Amino acid sequence: MRYMSQHFVQGQLLPEGIRSQLRQSVNRGRFSEPEDALFSETGKYDGLGVVEFRVADIPARLDQPNGPSYVFFMRHEPEDENYSHSEIWSDHEARTGGFCPPSRTVSLNVRILLCRSIRQEQVRIIAMR
Repeated sequence: MRYMSQHFVQGQLLPEGIRSQLRQSVNRGRFSEPEDALFSETGKYDGLGVVEFRVADIPARLDQPNGPSYVFFMRHEPEDENYSHSEIWSDHEARTGGFCPPSRTVSLNVRILLCRSIRQEQVRIIAMR
């Protein structure tokens, strides 16, 4: 997953470094190298960093007291020039298989939980911008 230098503070990725309504773009490590996450013919990712996390670090389900529960999962979304491209998706507990944006509260909680699992030793490329 790409990150900007201001989103990694004191050895910890901040929740602001992950898209707020998810569908966060990531590369599956099995099919790529860290440098592949920064590839762009226009250079739009130049200077960004790359962190690694395990799929198991994504909360499988989050409940909220006054609303629906959400499930979270990786969805393989290959692109023409990037077979390893995937996204973190969310859905209601019914698991339709489609994307259902989580509430702001749930989105923040899943980002906080994921960030807690990402430490300095999981940085594969250090961000310069």
